[in-house]
Amino acid sequence: DADPIRSSQAIDPQKQIVRNVVTFTIPSLGKPRKASMTVLVDFKPNTIDNRKVDVKFQACKVVVNDSPIKLNIPLGIIGPTGWLRTAYIDDTMRITRGHKGSIFILVRPGRSN
Repeated sequence: DADPIRSSQAIDPQKQIVRNVVTFTIPSLGKPRKASMTVLVDFKPNTIDNRKVDVKFQACKVVVNDSPIKLNIPLGIIGPTGWLRTAYIDDTMRITRGHKGSIFILVRPGRSN
Protein backbone atom coordinates (compact mmCIF):
# COMPACT_ATOMS: atom_id res chain seq x y z
CA ASP A 1 0.00 0.00 0.00
CA ALA A 2 1.15 3.51 -0.80
CA ASP A 3 1.57 6.08 1.93
CA PRO A 4 -1.28 8.58 2.07
CA ILE A 5 -0.96 12.07 0.73
CA ARG A 6 -0.66 14.51 3.61
CA SER A 7 -0.81 18.26 3.72
CA SER A 8 -0.08 20.88 6.32
CA GLN A 9 -0.26 24.62 6.54
CA ALA A 10 1.73 26.96 8.77
CA ILE A 11 0.78 30.61 9.05
CA ASP A 12 3.20 33.27 10.28
CA PRO A 13 1.06 36.35 10.97
CA GLN A 14 4.10 38.50 11.85
CA LYS A 15 5.82 37.90 8.51
CA GLN A 16 2.49 37.52 6.66
CA ILE A 17 3.61 34.24 5.06
CA VAL A 18 1.76 30.96 4.61
CA ARG A 19 3.72 27.76 4.03
CA ASN A 20 1.74 24.89 2.48
CA VAL A 21 3.45 21.47 2.37
CA VAL A 22 2.14 18.37 0.63
CA THR A 23 3.99 15.07 1.14
CA PHE A 24 3.38 12.08 -1.10
CA THR A 25 4.97 8.93 -2.49
CA ILE A 26 5.95 8.50 -6.11
CA PRO A 27 6.69 5.23 -7.89
CA SER A 28 10.26 4.68 -8.99
CA LEU A 29 12.53 1.84 -10.00
CA GLY A 30 13.25 -0.24 -6.95
CA LYS A 31 11.20 1.22 -4.14
CA PRO A 32 8.74 4.13 -3.98
CA ARG A 33 10.25 7.46 -2.94
CA LYS A 34 8.80 10.04 -0.61
CA ALA A 35 8.50 13.53 -2.02
CA SER A 36 7.22 16.93 -0.96
CA MET A 37 5.97 20.10 -2.55
CA THR A 38 6.14 23.34 -0.59
CA VAL A 39 4.36 26.50 -1.69
CA LEU A 40 5.17 29.86 -0.09
CA VAL A 41 2.43 32.47 -0.18
CA ASP A 42 2.49 36.08 1.02
CA PHE A 43 -0.74 37.48 2.42
CA LYS A 44 -2.12 40.76 3.67
CA PRO A 45 -5.51 41.72 5.13
CA ASN A 46 -8.14 42.71 2.58
CA THR A 47 -9.04 46.37 3.09
CA ILE A 48 -12.75 45.86 2.27
CA ASP A 49 -13.66 42.53 3.95
CA ASN A 50 -11.91 41.61 7.22
CA ARG A 51 -12.75 37.92 6.64
CA LYS A 52 -10.58 37.92 3.51
CA VAL A 53 -6.85 38.00 2.94
CA ASP A 54 -5.21 38.89 -0.36
CA VAL A 55 -2.60 36.33 -1.40
CA LYS A 56 0.37 36.19 -3.78
CA PHE A 57 2.23 32.97 -4.54
CA GLN A 58 5.98 33.55 -4.16
CA ALA A 59 7.71 30.19 -4.67
CA CYS A 60 7.23 26.49 -5.21
CA LYS A 61 9.75 23.86 -4.12
CA VAL A 62 9.68 20.15 -5.06
CA VAL A 63 11.98 17.62 -3.38
CA VAL A 64 12.19 13.88 -4.03
CA ASN A 65 13.97 12.11 -1.17
CA ASP A 66 17.01 9.94 -2.02
CA SER A 67 17.30 11.51 -5.46
CA PRO A 68 18.96 14.54 -7.06
CA ILE A 69 15.55 16.08 -7.76
CA LYS A 70 15.32 19.36 -5.84
CA LEU A 71 13.50 22.10 -7.72
CA ASN A 72 13.09 25.60 -6.36
CA ILE A 73 10.88 27.74 -8.56
CA PRO A 74 10.71 31.41 -7.55
CA LEU A 75 7.52 32.96 -8.90
CA GLY A 76 8.35 36.62 -8.21
CA ILE A 77 6.38 39.06 -10.34
CA ILE A 78 4.61 36.23 -12.23
CA GLY A 79 3.28 34.67 -9.00
CA PRO A 80 -0.51 34.21 -9.13
CA THR A 81 -2.63 36.45 -6.90
CA GLY A 82 -6.10 36.09 -5.41
CA TRP A 83 -7.92 36.06 -2.09
CA LEU A 84 -9.08 33.65 0.59
CA ARG A 85 -12.13 34.06 2.81
CA THR A 86 -12.15 32.11 6.06
CA ALA A 87 -14.94 31.07 8.40
CA TYR A 88 -13.90 29.69 11.78
CA ILE A 89 -16.17 26.85 12.88
CA ASP A 90 -14.48 26.48 16.28
CA ASP A 91 -10.95 26.38 17.75
CA THR A 92 -10.15 23.21 15.80
CA MET A 93 -11.67 23.77 12.38
CA ARG A 94 -11.90 26.42 9.71
CA ILE A 95 -13.31 26.49 6.20
CA THR A 96 -11.65 28.66 3.60
CA ARG A 97 -12.95 29.54 0.15
CA GLY A 98 -10.63 30.77 -2.60
CA HIS A 99 -11.35 33.39 -5.25
CA LYS A 100 -11.76 30.66 -7.91
CA GLY A 101 -14.26 28.66 -5.82
CA SER A 102 -11.82 26.24 -4.17
CA ILE A 103 -12.88 25.08 -0.71
CA PHE A 104 -10.40 24.02 1.96
CA ILE A 105 -11.44 22.35 5.22
CA LEU A 106 -8.62 22.63 7.73
CA VAL A 107 -8.37 20.86 11.08
CA ARG A 108 -5.76 21.47 13.76
CA PRO A 109 -4.03 18.21 14.66
CA GLY A 110 -3.85 17.15 18.27
CA ARG A 111 -6.82 19.18 19.48
CA SER A 112 -10.19 17.91 20.59
CA ASN A 113 -13.50 19.65 21.24
